[in-house]
Amino acid sequence: MENNIIAIVRMEEGYMRLTLEYMNPIFKTEICKNIAKVEKILNIYPEVLHRYDGQTKCFTSVEFSGDDYICDRTCGEFIDEVMHGLGVKELV
Repeated sequence: MENNIIAIVRMEEGYMRLTLEYMNPIFKTEICKNIAKVEKILNIYPEVLHRYDGQTKCFTSVEFSGDDYICDRTCGEFIDEVMHGLGVKELV
């Protein structure tokens, strides 16, 4: 199955969010497994939210806030690992 996941990263002071947009709900399982794997490797546990927008778009957001994550590069490393594990090569 082709990977049609779009990655969007947004940053503000003290906050970073990776949103993964996908059309097929079956990708949710793959995304969750990959996030859990990276959490275990890096010992980082961000907030993870899932949302459906009608029947054509699904979203998973990984959110980092507070000095524990933002003051070092761990959230960026987490995002890189998740994207690499899912085969996502490009950010929007």
